[in-house]
Amino acid sequence: MATKQTGKKLDARERARLARTRVDQVRAERDAKIEVTLAEFFTAGDERDTLIAQLAVVENTIGHSVEYLFTLGENASQVANLLDLDPKEMKRLRGLTTPTEPVLSPPRASPADTNSHPVHARP
Repeated sequence: MATKQTGKKLDARERARLARTRVDQVRAERDAKIEVTLAEFFTAGDERDTLIAQLAVVENTIGHSVEYLFTLGENASQVANLLDLDPKEMKRLRGLTTPTEPVLSPPRASPADTNSHPVHARP
């Protein structure tokens, strides 16, 4: 009788071990999927951060271009008309400029200097 009981206990332990192995395998597969998903998330986040930085540079250029039109003597309605913008959007674009290196003394503008803007310089 003792051997029958021992055999049943061994059989039960073996079944339990197999069940645990299956559960561990499912967990390992799930963990691998989680790891891949997290890597995709962090990669996309890094790419997004890069794009945001690039967008800031482009928007700064846009803002400087809008601002330069005012420097050239255009008024708000003329600039809005030239750029086909509503006044609210034009104001937003003007606000996109970030300061560049400070200029200690402003240069005197002459008629020849109107083509010296870095974005709009003409040969």
